[in-house]
Amino acid sequence: MPPLEGIRVIELGVMIAVPAATSNLVGFGASVIKVEDTSAGDELRKYGSTRNGMSAWFANANSGKRSISVDLNTPEGKEILWDLLAKADVFIQGFRTGVTEKLGFGYKEVSKKHPEIIYCSSTGFGETGPYRNLPAYDPVIQGLSGWAGIQLVDKDPTLHKTMVSDKTAAMYNTQAILAALVQRASTSKGCFIEASMLDSNIMFNWPDVMMQCSLLEEDSLNLPNVLESYRLYQCKDGFVTVSPGTDKQWNSFCDAFGATQEKMDKKLVTSKDRAKNIEYFFDTIARIVSKFDRSTIVGKLRDVGVPSGPVYLPEQVKDDPQVRARKTVRKYHHKIIGDFLGPKPLSSMFGEAITLGDAPLQGEHTLEILSELGYAEYVQKDLLEKSVIKKSGA
Repeated sequence: MPPLEGIRVIELGVMIAVPAATSNLVGFGASVIKVEDTSAGDELRKYGSTRNGMSAWFANANSGKRSISVDLNTPEGKEILWDLLAKADVFIQGFRTGVTEKLGFGYKEVSKKHPEIIYCSSTGFGETGPYRNLPAYDPVIQGLSGWAGIQLVDKDPTLHKTMVSDKTAAMYNTQAILAALVQRASTSKGCFIEASMLDSNIMFNWPDVMMQCSLLEEDSLNLPNVLESYRLYQCKDGFVTVSPGTDKQWNSFCDAFGATQEKMDKKLVTSKDRAKNIEYFFDTIARIVSKFDRSTIVGKLRDVGVPSGPVYLPEQVKDDPQVRARKTVRKYHHKIIGDFLGPKPLSSMFGEAITLGDAPLQGEHTLEILSELGYAEYVQKDLLEKSVIKKSGA
């Protein structure tokens, strides 16, 4: 049985930080209902590569969820959300600070009715501070949290070409919810999770990205951040990663390529020497590997236990022998977008081979969910006529 089977989650969020967190929960076996508005729904539906109006991005981030489309600005819509929360274990929302309070669904209101519920508020900057009411997208957080500042290209900061800030926040949201579920199992009480994208990314980055600005005592040895010199290495037919991180690995690297002079270089003998001369160290590796093709470099270094690997373009990742052997990337079929590729569910870590359902159309399960909540057909029809709810195709 998947570890979160029987856990019911209500999601009120768009794009990545909230939907990716609930996608993790689905992957562990939780049941997630995605509450969308009655206009455009989740904006992620139309981002990037699409087929028949649904993006691959949305399909991968929302597989296995059900969607109900509700106008929460109406009294009837609010009542539907209350009915959903009455049967929920977790409520996660991604509005800006103060929005759910205006709707009547802040933590104080929800916890009064349902003290056992786990309420996760995922915002850009948290509930306090001068930025608390500001909108936040991934580039803003990358700039503020150190991501962009460590990605130097010709000494200029640059962005990761992925929504790393949103996904980092999603990971922390998932962790917090799982911890809260464990806590509730022993206390029978819910809690409030104040999740900030900026906080999450600073926590994620601090140990390494800020390694050179953590020690405050005057006698501390603060060296340049080794990550500022992080690089890939060009060989005869592409790029490789090479990471001889220990003295033993450095000696093995040199022996593999007959680099006797480099092995004896006083600037490179120990880890401490190499850290003090990091640019020189990386330049030395680059000079050596430039003489060989990729398969030779990777083969030699793997044989002697030095971390190394090819650098793939995104479309090449799925064909790596390790990825194929582990079936990490799988082919799925969706009734709207057809065949598509996606990663295996997280429950596979527990040996569970669960099958995720299709990512939902906007409002695809509106009537199904209302029926489960006890709404009669004539009531559902009335709500549709009043545009309080929306079903797919309507």
